[in-house]
Amino acid sequence: MLKGKKVLLRPVKRSDIDHFLKWFNDQEVIRYLSMYLPMTEIGEENWIEEISTSKDSVFFVIEAIGNNRQRKTIGCCGLHNLNAKDQCAEFGIAIGERTYWDCGFGTQAARLLLDYGFMELNLHRVSSGVCDYNERSIAMHERAGFVYEGISREAIYKNGRFWDRINFGMLKVDWEIIRKKENSKKPA
Repeated sequence: MLKGKKVLLRPVKRSDIDHFLKWFNDQEVIRYLSMYLPMTEIGEENWIEEISTSKDSVFFVIEAIGNNRQRKTIGCCGLHNLNAKDQCAEFGIAIGERTYWDCGFGTQAARLLLDYGFMELNLHRVSSGVCDYNERSIAMHERAGFVYEGISREAIYKNGRFWDRINFGMLKVDWEIIRKKENSKKPA
């Protein structure tokens, strides 16, 4: 488990299926994700089995930590297409509980996952892409420290039209600078 002040990242469990079915069948949630087909219970069970045994992905469930230390499952995140030779991966995140949008939970989860990727998996680069209308995700990527790398024009078909994909990346050296700044802010 990876723990921050506001969130905890933990491995996925079969009991998470109900959360995933709720989130990934919510049109407002999937509006911002690459998925577009309805999620079925059998499909989700198969996906959990696949992601749990995958050698090219690490996947976590995001839990919000409440004032009295109670935890609520609010989303998921992962590093996908792990490439050992090139030491790179693709970042993905979804906060499925809409009441937790715009509260900083995604940014903290992203930072925990990036720290894990760079410091434990020894990645050199993490990339990510966002549909250009997803202003919330673009802002989260910037707050987490991702660097804008360009646009893939009309690369995503969603909601009846093509959209540009905003490409972000982060190198280990970028992350080390962010960590150093954050650690210097902490009281001794």
